[in-house]
Amino acid sequence: MIEVINGSRQLNEQIKQSAEYQNYIDTKKKLCANMDLCNKLREFRMRNYELQNRTNPYDEVSGLVREYDELLHNSIVSDFLRAEQRICRMMQKVYNSIAEGLEFDYLDE
Repeated sequence: MIEVINGSRQLNEQIKQSAEYQNYIDTKKKLCANMDLCNKLREFRMRNYELQNRTNPYDEVSGLVREYDELLHNSIVSDFLRAEQRICRMMQKVYNSIAEGLEFDYLDE
């Protein structure tokens, strides 16, 4: 088990050194330097999350996006969101590659 943990620590360091992660950190710093933008994005995300958990949120989400259109087109916000999306995609690929070929059988006891 220690080998797996050590391998995961090495992978963690490689992820931290990746261009995707560095870009994410840089854009996050720029976003957080402007507390008004940061707070508005948090508010947008919170409202979007609430809407996504409803039965048929399409119209409401569309309205929310229109309401926050200026924020979402702000270059600092859009740069951060694109960087966040890239790091999330990379991490999903990492998770998938780790789990590839592993078989788990969950039996009710």
